[in-house]
Amino acid sequence: MSFKLAALAASFVFAAALAADAAPVTGGSHPFVAGKTYYAVGVPVCKRVKRGTPAARCFAVWRKEVTKITAGARAFLPASGAAGGNDTIGPAGGLTPADLAKAYSFSTAGGGTQTVAIVDAYNDPNIKADLAAFDAQYGLPACGSKCLTVVNQSGVSGVNHLPPNDTTGWSLEESLDVETVHSVCPNCKIILVETNSNSYVNLAQGEQTAIALGATVVSNSFGGPESGATDSTVQSAFNQPGKVIVASTGDDGFYDYDFLAGTNEPNFPASSSTVVSVGGTTLLLGQTGLRQNETVWNDNGIQDYFEQITGDRLGAGGGGCSLIFTAQPWQTSVPGWSQTGCGTMRLSADVAAVGDYLTGFDVYDTYACASGCLSPGWHTIGGTSLAAPLIASLYALAGGAQGVDYPASILYTNRKSAYDVTMGGDGWCDGKGAAACGNPNSIGYGIVDCDYTSAGAVNVGNGACSAREGYDGPTGVGTPSGLSMFRNATAHAPSKVK
Repeated sequence: MSFKLAALAASFVFAAALAADAAPVTGGSHPFVAGKTYYAVGVPVCKRVKRGTPAARCFAVWRKEVTKITAGARAFLPASGAAGGNDTIGPAGGLTPADLAKAYSFSTAGGGTQTVAIVDAYNDPNIKADLAAFDAQYGLPACGSKCLTVVNQSGVSGVNHLPPNDTTGWSLEESLDVETVHSVCPNCKIILVETNSNSYVNLAQGEQTAIALGATVVSNSFGGPESGATDSTVQSAFNQPGKVIVASTGDDGFYDYDFLAGTNEPNFPASSSTVVSVGGTTLLLGQTGLRQNETVWNDNGIQDYFEQITGDRLGAGGGGCSLIFTAQPWQTSVPGWSQTGCGTMRLSADVAAVGDYLTGFDVYDTYACASGCLSPGWHTIGGTSLAAPLIASLYALAGGAQGVDYPASILYTNRKSAYDVTMGGDGWCDGKGAAACGNPNSIGYGIVDCDYTSAGAVNVGNGACSAREGYDGPTGVGTPSGLSMFRNATAHAPSKVK
């Protein structure tokens, strides 16, 4: 069946399901039972930024619980299948701090010498109170004024100096970022830099401020198409030798195929060769909470056809070959690089972690853009917005940049210690290969999968958007398995950017 015929057939199914849809159940409003199947759809927290716009959007995705017959509903198990005790299922049915530590095999001890900065847009006036409630829920060390500092993009603190209160969804992103960092690295100091808007100019100033205030690691859970980030001042803000600069690849797949807009470009700042670019996975746990499997996050299959009709985005980890930035030697020398098709250009990602909203993290937020976005309380949030602060915090636990100018190189040196994700893909075909998928690039939406070239030729073994053994585009060198992949165990001189 052709793509267009399949889409037409799917439209009748979609319409019927939409008509029969019942009211959704708000996350956290009822107890979740371990092993029981529930249903949800993903709702992007921040609005899309159009191609060429010099601004970014946050990459947080809310897991909205719905009924089984809801259009696009996907099944999930609370806490990704963990059922080892009451502390393994969060209040909204998502992952807990204990789940993350067990699944990724790390201890939260350490990090006392590290300062993790988080750069986000607009102000969340409840951020400190919400973090206190989050800490109390899980018995984490209280994060007082010495632990969390909130400043504006110029580095000035105090409620009278902070930017306007958020009305667009970024406040929920802030809760996700701050609570994730504090749960993974409770001994780390945290600086939340709130910028005046989501423009690249303001976010870039926030990045510079974070470094000026002493941040050793900076987490960025935002981005937009590269064509909006051509300003050299903006680009240079994310080039901070000797610091760990982490950025999310995005939530809409290879070249943002989920938009079906023919962007053919990855998201910045993750596409910059000076940052640690973080992709998204689906994390599956066993009943004891140990990692059972991990695949590339991608809402693929027949649901892609729904999207052609409705224009809704379904979610997938971002990626793609940069059109602007040249790849670093540690990336181009990795085995299998020549088959990615990127040539000399940068490919996102370097590493990955849980991003699928179905396997998301439970966050406490009472502001949620003045309750106009979500009801106050507990919500399960995913997206590569979760993966970035998680990876940033693991770098902090491992000691930060450890004398390396561009710490992404550490991952490539230690790639054999990572968990190798070999299933799935972030393109239309979800890593299934050309024979099983057909050529989706011929539909007219640009390059939506790497299994075919723009001219229609088959790309055999292409790893730019498909998981495989070793390095690949969607997950980079892999996902965390302890802290050894983040530690600099070599004595060579710091690497230099081109």
